[in-house]
Amino acid sequence: MWCERVISRDEEYAESGFTLLEIMLVIVIMAVTSMMVAPSYFSAVSVSVEDEGKRLAQVLRLASEEATLSGDAFRVRFRQHSYQFQSVDQKGVWQSLQESPYQQHKLAKGIQIIEIRPSTPLTEQVEKQDKHAEPVLADIELAPEGIRKIANIILGEDPDGGQPLTILLRPGPGGIAVKKDDSTS
Repeated sequence: MWCERVISRDEEYAESGFTLLEIMLVIVIMAVTSMMVAPSYFSAVSVSVEDEGKRLAQVLRLASEEATLSGDAFRVRFRQHSYQFQSVDQKGVWQSLQESPYQQHKLAKGIQIIEIRPSTPLTEQVEKQDKHAEPVLADIELAPEGIRKIANIILGEDPDGGQPLTILLRPGPGGIAVKKDDSTS
């Protein structure tokens, strides 16, 4: 009788639980599912217009301070989806800067420079390096004496999505500011 009970208990425990094969199968299914979901999750965490505007304002402030300290002018060349800082070389020719944070910056996907006010004509003929280059919207100079001309750089989402963001360039201390609405002209 005692022997029968032990056998019956072993049979009970033999039927409960998972095999190693079942556990491995569940782990593989979870791994495949997470690999499919992860890219869409991380792409949803993208750069916003505010992030791009704050970055541009910080780099403009840094370039303005460096121009003041070094006595050399900087220029920012704006295109619809990028901007590039430049300085004058020894021959007096504007050259693109390659060091961080002044190297060419492409705006995040879906974000563009909508307009630069006031629209000033370019002072020199802009050469196209290749036929696929975007046209230059404007050049803004950061002189050693500070910002000379009032300008507004308006960033927004492609096409007409969301509230635009304006970067205000004004002479004097605190002359570079970020404004969320486009009510300033």
